[in-house]
Amino acid sequence: MGADYRAELTGLFGDPVDENPTGAMMEAGFREQNLSYRYITMRVEKGKLKDAMEAVRTFGMRGVNLTIPHKVDVIPFLDELSPAAEITGAVNSVLNEEGTLIGENTDGKGFVTSLMEEDVFLTGRTVTILGAGGAARAVAVECALSGAKKIHIINKNEKRGRELADLVQEKTRARADYIPWVETVLIPDDTEILVNCTCVGLYPDTGRPDISYEQITEEMIVCDVVFNPPETDFLKEAEKHGAKTVNGLGMLVNQGALNYSLWTEHMAPKAVMKEVLEREFHLCSDNLSGEESSQDAQTRERTLIEKMVEYYAGDPKRVQHFLKVYEFARLIGEAEQLPEDELLLLKTAAIVHDIGIRISEQKYHSSSGKYQEKEGPAIAEPMLRSCGYEEEVIDRVLFLIAHHHTYDQIDGMDYQILVEADFLVNLFEDGSNRQIAENVKQNIFRTKTGLWYLEHMFMN
Repeated sequence: MGADYRAELTGLFGDPVDENPTGAMMEAGFREQNLSYRYITMRVEKGKLKDAMEAVRTFGMRGVNLTIPHKVDVIPFLDELSPAAEITGAVNSVLNEEGTLIGENTDGKGFVTSLMEEDVFLTGRTVTILGAGGAARAVAVECALSGAKKIHIINKNEKRGRELADLVQEKTRARADYIPWVETVLIPDDTEILVNCTCVGLYPDTGRPDISYEQITEEMIVCDVVFNPPETDFLKEAEKHGAKTVNGLGMLVNQGALNYSLWTEHMAPKAVMKEVLEREFHLCSDNLSGEESSQDAQTRERTLIEKMVEYYAGDPKRVQHFLKVYEFARLIGEAEQLPEDELLLLKTAAIVHDIGIRISEQKYHSSSGKYQEKEGPAIAEPMLRSCGYEEEVIDRVLFLIAHHHTYDQIDGMDYQILVEADFLVNLFEDGSNRQIAENVKQNIFRTKTGLWYLEHMFMN
């Protein structure tokens, strides 16, 4: 049998699509499983969708994704709809079965799966959705089918907003209502999960939805379907008010995995697909200014510091603590002539070392070091990824966060110096006496520079 150079074609139709990284994710999956498939990202302007869907048949494409502005408009050009697509009235995925085009909607399922991966479940919850377009329809219906008891729809176009609320009310067991979006809209008091299903914040737009952010509380889960960038201004503002946030990356990966399986009849390699997406977003965040393709270490470090200041907004004690630990770690590391890669690890870990303290106080009503070690890595990881740190740096920093209150198995100079820097700050903040400092000197400090600072600060 001769060589076969033909590939099954899949792709994306939308406008805009230039910054959509779905193709990189899907192609990585095809390579991982050695499948002869290709994914092509194509700009299809509004008004030209009919011709594009005919091309799917003509070229024998296995399937396509639909994004803005085609998720609803594509329906007249299809032969069949899945139950999910029929209920939502929106399609984000099309399967070509020997010329029969079948519309599916994986957006809602991908969104709900991303919540479950963050231990967020919908049963009995009240959900407020911003927007009433294709993504909003999918999310609203799937949330209702997954057990949400009430759905608020906030939208500027009254007709579309009421249509979606009526759809949820009629087709599911959840109650639903429409709220007009007039100027800075107020979020209903009973909101437990808030979801931005508008395109506000999608690259290159850096805006955020016009809502009353003061109403966001620590008890809320705030989500964004925007995936580029993953950490939108909407989510950043919600974090400032203490809310747990879920970005659009998980939804994109999960709906992509469903599409992948639909077209190839293989289980999608989700881990590989997610890794590629995260790498793509690091490059994207580096290119937001249109300048160099990679940030230098100093810029990345400053970005991480700014994110930590935002994370601890309103808590100057925590901000000053990590900044002082960072500065002592830097000074000791430089004086001890750490190699550049180790110094980078040390400074990065010093910035985020106590990131688990806030959630520890919320969950356990304690700032115990063991709780910080337990909770910190999961919070630090997405923040480090959003700043573009390499995997090996992230892995080591997460290890240091998870062990920086453990002193009997110190492994490496970055670990040793981080502990010493933390003690120098804690001894001062706790008002410790000379005897405590002497004890710490005997049991903890090992570096010449760290000992010099300890002795001059507490033993003269």
